[in-house]
Formats: sequence, structure tokens, C-alpha cells
Amino acid sequence: MNRHPQQTIKLAIDCETGELVTAESLLLLDEEKFVSLRRSTLEARNERKKGSDRIRFQCAICKKPVFLSRYRKESYKNRWFVHDGMSEDCPWHENNRLSAELIKALIYRGQQEGSAHRAMKSFLADWLNKDPFVSSVVEEQTTYSEVVKGEWRRPDVKCVYQGRTIVFEIQLSYVFLSDVIARDAFYRRDGIFVIWVFASVELNRAAVIDEAFFNRRNLFILDTDAMAQTMIAEKLTFSGYRQEPKLVGEKIVDEWECELVGLSNVTFPVDTYRPYFFDYAAKRIAIETRHEQIDLFDYEKEWESTEWRTARGILDGKIESYLKAAIHYYDSDYSKGLKGILLDEAKSLSDEIMSFDKPDVLCDERFFGYHEILPVLLSIKENRNVGFDKSFTVYQVVEAGTRNSSGQKGRKPLAILYFWAVKAYGPTLTDKNRVWIRKFGTEIKDSIEQRKETYRRITIYDETISMLFPELSQFLASEFGK
Repeated sequence: MNRHPQQTIKLAIDCETGELVTAESLLLLDEEKFVSLRRSTLEARNERKKGSDRIRFQCAICKKPVFLSRYRKESYKNRWFVHDGMSEDCPWHENNRLSAELIKALIYRGQQEGSAHRAMKSFLADWLNKDPFVSSVVEEQTTYSEVVKGEWRRPDVKCVYQGRTIVFEIQLSYVFLSDVIARDAFYRRDGIFVIWVFASVELNRAAVIDEAFFNRRNLFILDTDAMAQTMIAEKLTFSGYRQEPKLVGEKIVDEWECELVGLSNVTFPVDTYRPYFFDYAAKRIAIETRHEQIDLFDYEKEWESTEWRTARGILDGKIESYLKAAIHYYDSDYSKGLKGILLDEAKSLSDEIMSFDKPDVLCDERFFGYHEILPVLLSIKENRNVGFDKSFTVYQVVEAGTRNSSGQKGRKPLAILYFWAVKAYGPTLTDKNRVWIRKFGTEIKDSIEQRKETYRRITIYDETISMLFPELSQFLASEFGK
């Protein structure tokens, strides 16, 4: 049993610089720098005991003060952040134990806490507090599900408007569509309306277009114009971007329009719990009724708008370039020169899909490295050995991959993923291979049903794998093996 102290607080905010500091980075500091930082946190702690409000570091989740601690014994050392006092509502508090999936979600939340994100969150909360029809305004309050026990979310801002509970989720950087869908489902189950807020209109971003099409072609933008109008009107106002259908000749053409929108202009539907200010479908149907030559097929095809195809095309092109670079790297027997090219392609793809401070799985050796996840999945998809001993068959690659413990002694957390890949891509296997696959699959199923940890799968790479190998998305969305 590991009795060494653990790093429960994964991210902290340096209150002097506004920068994010990871717990892992503490281990990289030289002794002099760490001692100096630790001393400053303890000095601030002592000053707070005397009535001062000085804070050197604060938890990126609950914003409570933290100080630095350490553990040294023989060859083992650790350094970590510790909450100064109780913070029972914080999932990162030392008395709470979190799953790997929740830790990943909280790291993502902490990384979004840049200065621009905090400023927008404060602006929303401040002006909601000034609205006489709004009450119970809170920032980052943990919201527990009343429907599914144990599930929770921590929205940026939450309030009650005319008897309706509303949360505002801010998107300044890329958020995986799977994460948006999961949050929408959580709020919808609990009868909470959710408004996704952007800082600007970037119609070349797949995330922006996805949101517009999902929410009746509506976008809530809190840009400089909206902020200025908020202060003039003395009530929270958004730049409401909408795609409006218009009849041009004999065709319907969608054009982006913008209007200033307040909460009083918003409709709150209880079927989706996604507020909107413009009903695209209703407007389109009205035009189609007046002009019968516009048929339903055109309406459905509109989902593949020029903007969406352009953004999606750019992303798909970069995914293809990354996978081609990976195959060349593996086929070269892991050439250092081709590794550099692969990492360049990874950086280019990362710039397209995520903010600079999001953990970069594409450059993670545990994902793309020697005999790791990516070469195994490529071998299965391409139906040939990619990156393994030249004599290996695809079956032997799969068999070797299932033995990979991924640093978790006694476990085989990648076996389920590889079995799903075999099912999705159907590589060439002998009858004997298939017998082994079925037998091993039964063993995995029995183990999971008995709640054993041997084959419980790791999920930290799910979003990236879904992006690179979309055929696996439906499998990865399953709760099996988590």
C-alpha cells in the first residue's frame, strides 16, 4: 500500500503573476526556488492568521488559499499544494477521493481559468446580480445531480431567473464536443437551462459551428460591443448571432445576422433546456410554406453549410497529416528525424483543436511512443504491422498490446480498447486467432461484471482517439469498463 503523500491539488493560481502552476512542476524546481516559494506561502498563511487577506497561491478550483508542503525520505521525494483550512465543497480537498475521470475534468476546468476567462465570469456574475429578476447568483458552485447519484458539475456562473435555474458555461478555448454533449445531458436531466457563451464569433472553428447548429443556429457572444451595451442599458446583454434563412430568387440562403439580446428576449424550451432567441426552423418552414419549391431535402442538407464544411475540412486535413506522419515514423523503425516531423504535425493539429495550456495527448510518448496506443490502433486499422517487429502479424500486435500495463502493474487497461478496434476495423485473423479473441473477450467481460480492476480501461485518451479514429467513438461513449 502506498503511504506516501499525494498531489491532490493538481493546479494552483499564482496570485502575484496570475499564472497557472501544476503540482508536477513543483518537482522540477531546484531546492532554492522551492524553499523560497514555500516560505512565501507560509508567511502569507501567518499573516492571514493575524487578519491579513494576503494570498500567495490559491486552488484553481475552489479559490481558497493553499500553501506548499513536502516529503523527503531516502530516495523518495514529493512536493504538493495543501488547502489552508477546510474547503469541504472543493473536490480537490485532501479528504476527498476522486476517480481518474473526475480528476481529468477538474484539470480541464482549472486550465480554463486564465485572466480572460475570470474576467468574463466576473462580468456575467456582476451584471446578473444587478438584474432585479435574477437571484441566487454564484460562481463555480458545485451542482450535484438530483437524478443520477454521484454526478456533479461546476458551472462558471449559476443563477435563478424568473423561477428558472440557469447556468452559463464559457468557451474561450476548444471544448471537445463529447464534453459539451455530456454537460448538456447533465443539465437537461436536472431541469437546468444552459447557455454556452463565446467571446467572439470565429466561424472557422468547428466548435463554434457545432454549437450554432445544435442550438437552432443561435450563438451567445459576450464581446466588446455586448459589454458596452450592457453598461449603457444597465442590464446583461449579448451580441446574439443567428443564421437567418432568406429567399434569394428560387433558393433559400442562410446569412449571419446579429442583434443585441437580453434575457428578456430569450425563449426557454423544456425539451432541450437550451435557451434561444431566434427559431431558425420556424422561420425556414414559414418560407418553405410560401414557396413550395423549397423541399425538405434542402433543409436537411443545410446542416452541411459552407462554414461547417470549411472548418471540418481543415481539421480533417490536419488529422490525416498527423496519421500519415505517424505511419512514416513507425515504418522507419522510429527514426529521430521523422519523430520531429510527427511532433510538428501534432503541434499543428493541437493548435486547431485546443488552447495552448490544454494537456497535449498527441505529443504524449505514452500515447504515440514505442509500441504504445497509436501504433497498435494503426496496425489494426491498416490491417498490417505498423511499428512492431517486421515478422509480427496484426494478431500478434493485438496480443502484445493487450499485455501493456500502461504503467499500472498487474493490469491490462488497454485490452478493451484494442478489442473494440478489432471489431470496428475487422483485420485479417485466422480461425485460431478468432477463438483466442472470443475466449479473451469472455474473460474481460466476466472480470468487469465482477468489478475487478484487471481490465478496467483508462479513459484519459478517449477524446483524442475518437477524433483520430471516429469509428471507435460509439464504443468509447459506452460506460463498459470505466
